[in-house]
Amino acid sequence: MLGKKFYALSIIFLILAIGLSYKYEEIEAAETVDNHLQWLQKIDRIYRIVDKVYVDEVESDKLMKGAVDGFLKELDPHSYYITPEKQKEVDEDFNGEFGGIGIEFEIKDKYLTVVTPIPGTPSDALGIQPGDKIVKIDDETAFDITTQEVFKRLKGPIGTEVKIGVSRSGVDKILDYVIKRAAIPVRSVVAKCMVDDITGFVKINRFAMKTAQELRESLEFLKSQGMERLILDLRGNPGGLMDQAIEVVDMFIGGNKKIVYTKGRLSQFDEEYYSTDSKNDLTDIPIVILIDAGSASASEIVSGALQDYDRAYIVGTKSFGKGLVQRPFPLGDGSVVRVTIARYYTPTGRLIQRPYDKGVMSYYLDRYKDEDSLSEKEKFKRDSLKKANTFYTLKRKRIVYGGGGITPDSIVTYDPTPNLVQDLIRKSVLNELAIEFYQSHKNSNEKWVKDFNTFLNEFEVTDELIESTKEHAEKNRVFLVEEVTEDMSKNKKKIYYTFKDFEDAKDIISQDIKEFIAKQLFNDITLYPTVRFKEDKHVKYAFDLFNKAEELID
Repeated sequence: MLGKKFYALSIIFLILAIGLSYKYEEIEAAETVDNHLQWLQKIDRIYRIVDKVYVDEVESDKLMKGAVDGFLKELDPHSYYITPEKQKEVDEDFNGEFGGIGIEFEIKDKYLTVVTPIPGTPSDALGIQPGDKIVKIDDETAFDITTQEVFKRLKGPIGTEVKIGVSRSGVDKILDYVIKRAAIPVRSVVAKCMVDDITGFVKINRFAMKTAQELRESLEFLKSQGMERLILDLRGNPGGLMDQAIEVVDMFIGGNKKIVYTKGRLSQFDEEYYSTDSKNDLTDIPIVILIDAGSASASEIVSGALQDYDRAYIVGTKSFGKGLVQRPFPLGDGSVVRVTIARYYTPTGRLIQRPYDKGVMSYYLDRYKDEDSLSEKEKFKRDSLKKANTFYTLKRKRIVYGGGGITPDSIVTYDPTPNLVQDLIRKSVLNELAIEFYQSHKNSNEKWVKDFNTFLNEFEVTDELIESTKEHAEKNRVFLVEEVTEDMSKNKKKIYYTFKDFEDAKDIISQDIKEFIAKQLFNDITLYPTVRFKEDKHVKYAFDLFNKAEELID
């Protein structure tokens, strides 16, 4: 049995070793293949020795996956193997819909707890409420359920039914629901609104199958509200489908212009992608784009192209620098290997990919390195690299920089979120507080309960709510003390902060409480992120820099 499994591993190695030539023209010379076969024989012998004499029983599947992962890790940070189960999730994710009941959830004290029903889904239609605990799924207990089990038991073919039992605060009995699974939209545009009379704001959190369509619809809506200029927020957007990034750029530049191109070792992977000749009424609207170290891949295609054509003014911090093109190669059992076949370049010829020669760990951590923490030697090296990677925009001939990632036109650093606030969010303290507030105010006659703009402008977080945060924190093992002792800091079950920590973070906590409450009251993902606009440092800078964006298109 183990021999057969290892034979399958050898086949995978062989496919990778000869460049997956089963699908493309022959890549490797015969003598190179012979050398690979010798290595496979050596690996086979090592495996058999380990299987026979190793001190513990060998888990062959785990060992083989580790071998494949190690093999691909030597290439670059973005070539990897995907199991059949994971690939199924990836397919559902990028298709933008799956069969489910439509809830955001968390596992709280071992209970499957509803954070909020997703608007327009079966759960929303049947009246599932924030804070509901799902205690049964198809008459089987859901207590102590894992996240993976939740997806397995609640997801299914569209049109099929699932029965859930719900425990609701203030209701003595278990409420039974029979929910027909439906296609659940997975949105890319997670915020759209008018910030003032002429400024529209759109946040895209990833590039999936319908991103361009969602953006186009959002912009049409904002234009109907009077939008004359746009803030496009790509912060934290890890990328996704390249064709959607190309469509997004196409909306703003018009003409027959090169948006991005790829170059690989093999010419068959060299591609150039152009905008269409169709007229677009968005080509003259001033744009400020927000990016950060979490903006990657497709986000960098968009921001890089619009910067190169002097079509948008870029604000924030340097983007991630993920510019490698992967192609999925199916392995016959539902699993897939994604192999890097080319690199992305912006229209001016800037390489998007950041160097990864220092290893994977350094590659992922260095993107957050603070400018102030750089040594003089590192700064000199950085400045030298900048000079060697200087490019000029295609219209205004402004200087832009290559060397990996997209460097903003105006760099605006981030104020890190205090650890206390991170823990209040991670331990569901603020979410619990918001659910409790929602349940006690959902039937209130206050205008801000029903009208988002009134809520945005008039609702204020009271001192009473702030104090209630402390009570909810203690229930979730986050304690406030005068001084955190050494023994307290070593406690694995409880988290301690000082009262001063809380006072210093009070304004941020208040803003987060308001956002969490908005999420419960209005249940619209395109609204509640806008609550924090007044405190968003980058949005504030965007307003000050619109004159720069306007100069680009004059």
